[in-house]
Amino acid sequence: MIWLRVIVAVGQPFASSYCPVSLLLSAGRLTDKGTCGPGDDKSEHPYMLQVKELMLSNGLTVWINEDHTQPKAYGAVVVKAGARDCPDTGIAHYFEHILFKGTDNIGTVDYSRERPWLDSIAACYDRLSQTVDESRRRMIQQDINRLSIEAARYAIPNEFNNLISRYGGTGLNAYTSLDETVFYNTFSPQYIAQWAELNSERMLNPVFRLFQSELETVYEEKNMYSDNMLVPALEAVQNRVFAGTPYEYPIIGSTANLKNPRLSEMQAFFDRYYVAGNMGLMLCGDICADTIVPLLERTFGRLRRGDVPLRTPVVQSPFGSSDRLDIKVPIPVIKAQGHIFRAPKATHPDHVPLELAMLLLSNSSGTGLLDSLEHAHKVMGVMAGVVGLSGDDDLVGYGYIPRLPFGSKKKAARLCREQIDRLATGCFDDAMLEALKVEELRKAKEELEDMSVRSSMMVNAFSRGRSWADVLSRPERVQAVTRTDIERVARQYLSGGSLQVTKRFGRYAKDKVSQPGYTPVPPANTGVRSDYAKRLEQMPVVTAKPRFIDFDNDVRVIPLRPLVTLYTVDNPVNDLFSLELIYHRGTIADNRLEAVASYIGDLGTDSLTRHQFGSALQRLGSEITVEAGDADFTITVKGFDSAFDETMKLLNSLLATVKADEDKFDELVMSERIAERTFFRENAAIADALFERVAYGDGSKYLGRLTADMLKRMSGRELVDIFCDLQHTELSIVYSGTLTVDDVESRVCRWLPIDTVSRPQTDSYRPLLSYDEPVVYVYDSPSARQTIIGTYHQLPPQPSVAARARLNLWSRYFGGGMSSLMFQDIREFRSLAYYAYGDAELPSFMRHPDVPVAYQTVMGTQSDKAMQALGVLDSLFAAMPLRENNVAAVKQAMAHSVNNNRPAFRDIGRHVARLRAGGYSADPARASMSALETLGAVDISAFYDECVRPAKRVTVVVGNCGKLDMDALSRYGRVVELKKEDVFRVGK
Repeated sequence: MIWLRVIVAVGQPFASSYCPVSLLLSAGRLTDKGTCGPGDDKSEHPYMLQVKELMLSNGLTVWINEDHTQPKAYGAVVVKAGARDCPDTGIAHYFEHILFKGTDNIGTVDYSRERPWLDSIAACYDRLSQTVDESRRRMIQQDINRLSIEAARYAIPNEFNNLISRYGGTGLNAYTSLDETVFYNTFSPQYIAQWAELNSERMLNPVFRLFQSELETVYEEKNMYSDNMLVPALEAVQNRVFAGTPYEYPIIGSTANLKNPRLSEMQAFFDRYYVAGNMGLMLCGDICADTIVPLLERTFGRLRRGDVPLRTPVVQSPFGSSDRLDIKVPIPVIKAQGHIFRAPKATHPDHVPLELAMLLLSNSSGTGLLDSLEHAHKVMGVMAGVVGLSGDDDLVGYGYIPRLPFGSKKKAARLCREQIDRLATGCFDDAMLEALKVEELRKAKEELEDMSVRSSMMVNAFSRGRSWADVLSRPERVQAVTRTDIERVARQYLSGGSLQVTKRFGRYAKDKVSQPGYTPVPPANTGVRSDYAKRLEQMPVVTAKPRFIDFDNDVRVIPLRPLVTLYTVDNPVNDLFSLELIYHRGTIADNRLEAVASYIGDLGTDSLTRHQFGSALQRLGSEITVEAGDADFTITVKGFDSAFDETMKLLNSLLATVKADEDKFDELVMSERIAERTFFRENAAIADALFERVAYGDGSKYLGRLTADMLKRMSGRELVDIFCDLQHTELSIVYSGTLTVDDVESRVCRWLPIDTVSRPQTDSYRPLLSYDEPVVYVYDSPSARQTIIGTYHQLPPQPSVAARARLNLWSRYFGGGMSSLMFQDIREFRSLAYYAYGDAELPSFMRHPDVPVAYQTVMGTQSDKAMQALGVLDSLFAAMPLRENNVAAVKQAMAHSVNNNRPAFRDIGRHVARLRAGGYSADPARASMSALETLGAVDISAFYDECVRPAKRVTVVVGNCGKLDMDALSRYGRVVELKKEDVFRVGK
């Protein structure tokens, strides 16, 4: 690895008063210099693992990772400002939202006239934060509402998002952590100049535009987390672990502070932390590091240099011997306990030895000292690991679930402690440590080969003060770990004081957040373009064609038997292979297969126990996982090509001689029973089941599921027999690695039981229900803080490529992404929901072209806003507005998604195998994109008039019925209140 650090100084950064687009236009064809075409690689293999580090003249750090294997790029702006820098206020998280609202150039028709209104709004918020009297607070909020309506006359909603879509961007998003805020998306490399211009402009002078409505969106996010079964418990752990430090508070902030934002404090936060020296730019993909610097200087070089804020290291208080914490989790029967210890940060020399020590206790192969307790049925479950919650210190710990129903936590704790003491005293095999090192080497190579994972690793390394060289050198540091190191870190970090966390049954009280009764801000400038956007259109663009998947060249397809097909793809990065056995029969056809997948992964063979089997794989650096899906059952094998034959021998033994374990079967039954008792404690899970019921009736996965009682009447041997019988089903074998096609074919035929495959694939098609009248299905979930609302329309068949392209365009226009009607009218304009989207349900085009299709929508909204949100959704269906700019943005996003969503080399074979199983002989995206080129607003309008408007609508509502107007609901159809047994089968 050649580590480069280049300090670039290309003059002074541009002053913010200059027009950035004009500067770019006058600079010539920057796009030609800023990108390299696929295959324009001048570096030695493995060039895609190298990162070039730059520092712009204003102090902004830039990391660039070239990878020309895919026709896309990933960009992220990292700001070292997180929840720790604004404890409990949520300010850092606010900026995650605000930076989508535009600047003094983006998102406004006239900022000079908009600004006085915005300044008045900011002053009102500062007054509000200091006002306690409720009547005065309501008056101030009404004044804010009045001022917001005036300011909105100049706002252009969603302009930044639309511009990103216009210039090749997809997957636009952001997140906030304890230590940083990250803004990112995937984009088409030919738009690198526009991407850099837009993403630097958004950081220059962001405007707190449409803040009142966005504040409501943050409330909705808070509601969503409150309804999650585990989030409140995790926040309680965070509060106790980091007590007395800035890390103790939730990232989103307290409800009290959310109700009292101070825009002056937010501006001060931006001025302090959003400076070049405190930020990083991560670029990964089909770009050229050697030629991009002038472009970055002209764009990101404009950001204020500023003084880098100094962070005082957070000093964590050591745990005492008697520190205890009870957390509430609404899961019955299960008894669970854990112990948390302080651990060194990721850059500390002890971090890697400690990671290996924890893997010696528990790992994915099930070979750890603690794992042995589970295999011996002394505990029901156990886990251990290192958790990196913050940049200052990590945590390390272990947890256990005693055997049910009468297992003792005290006994389980003693057994776990004995295993940890064995680790600290060196009572473990050297072979086990060496096997873990091999496995960790494979995992490190695996992570680095994938562009999306690698880009996330770049962000995390920069955020936590690590160099890329440090990331790449981890395997060397793993190899250097000795037995003495393991014993030392186990004694140092896994003994002494710890926080004992015990799960108790219960729920945390939820803060009350009421609807403020604001008048919605009218979207005055929908479809209008700012002067900035018009100037941006003048920038040159390099045309790039979509790279469709070539079934003949991107993948080699070899028929092995009449019902067995081998797909091979070259691995251009490393010496790892992956092999997938895809049996084309899934849980829709056989509801027992989900239990089979869970069970088989916990078994050994006739000659090897589960622990021995895992150890044998681990010594090779290999891994086998089992997964059941709706349409197929997949066994995935990973490892080094040098150990391919040995790994295949182990796979063969699992396929042929897997051995039932009735104790494991009993644990599987108990796990399923607990899952049944827990199901209705999650609002989102209930909604999923209700949507299945509405769309498929008795064909719902939740009504056709294998219950715990049904499972109990079976045996482990029966599940093994089902697994063996499954191996007669039509099979796709997908290989990616460095072996030749002939080698793979001969070895697959040698080691895999392909001669017994005799049964064709099972169709997973389920007919979609039709309704002859509007119906409203309601499920009462009294404890829910958020209400989930959705709709279902059965639509006429779409029997041609052109018809389906028209449907997909309408679907994306109505509910897909930030440019959709649902997102804009429900979330952006009115802040009535945190999420609001829709999608089409499409049976296989090649196998079922003449059957009806369907369209579903879903949104999550605060209970007292539910009727208003439903009213807006109803208005969109009743009289769909047509916005030509949105149509253009949706078309562009769909076109760009071909390249931006292109599968990595590991995934192409699987993708083609499933398409061929669905009846395709070529990439269906090619025909769809060809049809899309001729479609426009007129076609969207025609589809709406012909197919959507006449359809009978079914409405779904899951939430606290005590806060719903049931009479008002009846306006949308006949109201039917559903019970548990209507949506989820238990105990039959």
